[in-house]
Amino acid sequence: MRNSSCVLVMIVAITAGCSTQQASTPPAPAAAAPTASAPIQFRVVAERNPAGCTRFDAALSRVHTFTATGDTASVTSAGGITSTMTRTAPGIYTTDFSLGGTTLRVVADSSSSPKTLAVTEPRLGCRWSAVAP
Repeated sequence: MRNSSCVLVMIVAITAGCSTQQASTPPAPAAAAPTASAPIQFRVVAERNPAGCTRFDAALSRVHTFTATGDTASVTSAGGITSTMTRTAPGIYTTDFSLGGTTLRVVADSSSSPKTLAVTEPRLGCRWSAVAP
């Protein structure tokens, strides 16, 4: 009887110990929220452009601010006009906007070092570019 009492006491102790222990499961990771990157300021300069492109130089040579946020980004001109950009490849964002009736393509490459911004108008052959300071 003594052995069976010991066995019973051990079973009760083990069962009590097991029932009070909690399973150790790691907390579920929170969904990754898109994080905004630090704004990057670009001052584009004209490349070898034809004479028809010089009319855009003054507007484009002012500071443009690029901010990435997950799959989208924005570029804001010095005049406060903001254009939403879409990600076309990892770290590369594009948008089209009109300036004086001409459509310009803006491409920001935040994956390269240094980071770059290019503005083109293919019909006239215009191109402006910048690198992050």
